Amino acid sequence: MGTLLRLSMIVGVLVLVFIVLPEGNGPAASTRQNAEQKLGAAAAHARRALSEGEVAAIGKELRETGRVVRRRSSQAARTLAEATEDMRTTAAIEAQYVMDPQLSALAIDVDTHSGVVTLAGRVDSAADVAHAIDLAMRHRNVREVISTLQVVQPVADAQPRAHTQ
Repeated sequence: MGTLLRLSMIVGVLVLVFIVLPEGNGPAASTRQNAEQKLGAAAAHARRALSEGEVAAIGKELRETGRVVRRRSSQAARTLAEATEDMRTTAAIEAQYVMDPQLSALAIDVDTHSGVVTLAGRVDSAADVAHAIDLAMRHRNVREVISTLQVVQPVADAQPRAHTQ
């Protein structure tokens, strides 16, 4: 990164010289031509350094995560805002489950991505699944709810298995 900073400073100085010096013949024109050549060389070097740095970053990301993701900066800012909103939605739904006497917030995992809420875990009945979905759908930022909740009979209500021999 230090090399890139130095190259940026050199390019900046050369651009300044290029703008200030007049065109034509004579020593000023010669200096301007030198500046143009150096500016072109510095720009090419900066592109190579950036490209090599990007290649190294891509290789590292691929080794660490198994994939490479790149976004335009405007999309990254939008994505950050969406992620923040998703976290707020998840927290609000989880808080609602904590306050609800019918549901166990510890047994339900809530995940939100781009307004799509996924519920996972275990509940006591199909009515609890419906109730959990209903509570999640009440939030204004929720576009869709996907439930993978499993209905599991509570231990106290479970019937003992008959042993046959």
